[in-house]
Amino acid sequence: MSKENNSNEIVSRLNEIRRLVTECEDLCLAVSKKSGPRKETSARKTYPVDFSIPIRPFVKKYGQEMSGPKKFALLVAYLTKGDSKKTISLEDLKKHWNKMTSKSLLGMKFNLFYCSSAKDNDWVYTPSTATYSIRPSWKEIL
Repeated sequence: MSKENNSNEIVSRLNEIRRLVTECEDLCLAVSKKSGPRKETSARKTYPVDFSIPIRPFVKKYGQEMSGPKKFALLVAYLTKGDSKKTISLEDLKKHWNKMTSKSLLGMKFNLFYCSSAKDNDWVYTPSTATYSIRPSWKEIL
């Protein structure tokens, strides 16, 4: 085969690939229009948070499989009942946390790292020294 034949063959195949890709794109567009707009799927469940239940069942229900900083934000959310205007002292947080160190609840002792990491993720903030409030973005942890 000559160089010119090889070049023509390559160009011909590339054109065929381009045609197939265009057909696939058109099919994808047609399917997406039929099924309507896509709903974003998320691995996380979003559901209303029930602050009326006692603290231990609350932590057990919502805190499963969470990291320490997420559990910290969850505890702040519970103690402030999700109200970003309320604050809770660090001492109260430690007291509640250390009452729930069993594996089925928080599963670990309190660590100050959790506070700073929760602040870094914008789940909580400190309006003054050693007090915490919940941020609206805390629901990301659920």
